Amino acid sequence: MTEDNEKSDGTPDPGAGGGKRSNGPATPGPRQVPITLAVYRDLRVGMVVIMVMLAAAVLIERLSATCWQLAISAYYYTSAHSIVIAALLALGALFIMYKGSSDTEDALLSLAGVSALIAAIVPQGRPSPLCGRADLPPEYNVDAVTRPNVWAVVIGLLLGWGIVLWQSPHNRTEQTRSPGGILALGLFWLIMAVGLLTFIFDHKFFLAQAHGAAGFLLLSTFIATVFCTGYLVKREDESKSSHPRAYRRFYRAMAVVMLVTLIAIVTAHLVHRGWELWVLLVEALLIIEFAIYWVVQTIELWDKPDRMEHLPDDAQRRIADARTKGGLDGFKSGLADVTKPGAADRLLPFL
Repeated sequence: MTEDNEKSDGTPDPGAGGGKRSNGPATPGPRQVPITLAVYRDLRVGMVVIMVMLAAAVLIERLSATCWQLAISAYYYTSAHSIVIAALLALGALFIMYKGSSDTEDALLSLAGVSALIAAIVPQGRPSPLCGRADLPPEYNVDAVTRPNVWAVVIGLLLGWGIVLWQSPHNRTEQTRSPGGILALGLFWLIMAVGLLTFIFDHKFFLAQAHGAAGFLLLSTFIATVFCTGYLVKREDESKSSHPRAYRRFYRAMAVVMLVTLIAIVTAHLVHRGWELWVLLVEALLIIEFAIYWVVQTIELWDKPDRMEHLPDDAQRRIADARTKGGLDGFKSGLADVTKPGAADRLLPFL
């Protein structure tokens, strides 16, 4: 027995000659899930849970009612009131917190998040008829409760974004964005500015139009997000992803189906104004389609928080290089590359 196999007091180490020896390699313990990946899993699953909860609230309300409401937002005035508000608020917060795989997707999800928050607290006009057993009473003053709630959302968002901006230089971190991310973020802030100014200077118009605008933006960003995913998946390295062809076909098909569904919503409003139940049906279909997309994406990315890890190494380097340029010059350079021949591949760093 060597000196290294003895304890300091001279007692033999049980793990040395006197103890039992392992005849094979040590069995590895359970793999520790990185905290970032665990958070992403919770966010993805949480969004699906909330969508299911919203659907369940509408269906349960229908069991005691004698008719369907003409739109999901009309259930604000029914016994599903609390769930409708809570679900949209929770979805809005999760969309804002969720980091998209590209800068463009991230800005789109932030826009979807704010749209969901506004859709939750600024309802459409009171529908007629209401045929449930526990609907909100006619004397319920929607305007009186809406305005302070909008201010609460504005204050919360400004405070959160302010903290992020204040922390960045203190942490010596600077977030650079792709040209497409800059464009999408610019559109996001333009919509935020127009909405805030409208609310301040013409709150009656805001309360009358905000819900419809928020709903349209929410559904539109859903579709744009799926198209972004379809584009990225098409350019993934097949050796880094399982079942890449199946996922590629699914995302392309889902993007087209969701776009057709949105067109159907507009057509239903313009052509079949007296057949308004189609609005509820198409809204429900679009949300279900996005939920299916989100479930599939959750399964695909269960072990990776970022889809960019599936891209070829040279594509990842091009994206990193596009982000280092930054600013107006970087945006102009990226836009010029997209307009050149063979733009399908050049669009990747732009996103």
